[in-house]
Amino acid sequence: MTDRYEDVARHWVSAPGGSCDVRYGTDVVETMGKILASNVGRPNLCAYVVGEGTDAGLEERIRRQLTDGGFRVVRMEAPAGAAARTMTEVTRTLEGFANAGITCDDLVLGVGDVDTLSMLAHATAMWCGRVPLACVVRDLDGMVEVATTPRDLDVAGVTRIAGVSTYVKYLLCDPGVMNLAEDAETSRLGRALMVASAVAENEDTFEALWNKADSVMAGDPADVLDAAIDALKSRGHLVSSTSVSIRNSLAYGQTFARALEAVAGADVPASTLLAEGLRFSARLACSLELLDVEDVLMQDELLDTFDLGEFSGNVDPKALADAMRRDRFARSNRFHLCLPHGIGHLRMTVVEDDVLMDNISAWCDAHAPAKE
Repeated sequence: MTDRYEDVARHWVSAPGGSCDVRYGTDVVETMGKILASNVGRPNLCAYVVGEGTDAGLEERIRRQLTDGGFRVVRMEAPAGAAARTMTEVTRTLEGFANAGITCDDLVLGVGDVDTLSMLAHATAMWCGRVPLACVVRDLDGMVEVATTPRDLDVAGVTRIAGVSTYVKYLLCDPGVMNLAEDAETSRLGRALMVASAVAENEDTFEALWNKADSVMAGDPADVLDAAIDALKSRGHLVSSTSVSIRNSLAYGQTFARALEAVAGADVPASTLLAEGLRFSARLACSLELLDVEDVLMQDELLDTFDLGEFSGNVDPKALADAMRRDRFARSNRFHLCLPHGIGHLRMTVVEDDVLMDNISAWCDAHAPAKE
């Protein structure tokens, strides 16, 4: 741990319709009661939502901070993982707010994984016009995703399709309670999102991440959180843009990732799915002469440095193409893919069927297991 985080650091991050107050550093959890009390006015009620899998010791530390800050705490629970991202859980959470008497002048604090916190972001945006939400993140993925781009809800078998424009008011990131292990899946996914965000932002941001990559992989929490803050700021800029095309750049790699999951199964790590989505999208853009091959190779090298492995398995090209079409047509009446026309210049792009199939077939051949 470097001396940089002996004190709590603070950043304001752009968000749609507001901003997120990000506090990060050693022992954030031990100072959060005072931080939150001073930012919500006169402390009253706090709905304390504990996500499944939260350590009992951490739960108690947070509860004590809330009571020390002057809040009357009402404890609630929420599931983790995809089970949290449903309208059923949103409704159950809203009913919990009603039963507790939560108003727009109160506070909701959640601790959990990215899915639990994303569900809370949608629920709090609906409640009383918006009730402030504070989140204690438990891993790198949560830090990068949830503040400005919380995951949408799953509906009728369609993944991450429904949600409102929302954000987290207070994001609390304490390396002492976060799983920042280099080989943790949540860390790998966080790093994949860093790459996607940097490619979408601009060349300077991509170069900055490139220069930090080795330090991030060395594992010093200060360097990891610095890179996460950069990604968080990039995602805030993108999602808050008045340009639809810039906001859409956050879809980079996502269509292919969801389609590959649909045909290859849920056992493939989310970080691998997204990394393959980025690799495929860059190569497809290169084949359309939209992206220079040097940019493709630079992205490849950064993904490799971040230890984001490649998929290996037999995938039917037609099934993968059909899954991509289903995913896009569930979201739009037109088949457009988010492709890089250069670093920092991503656009929703028309891709002809024969070009798409040629690229998918080449990808499937390249990732089929070697025959003995």
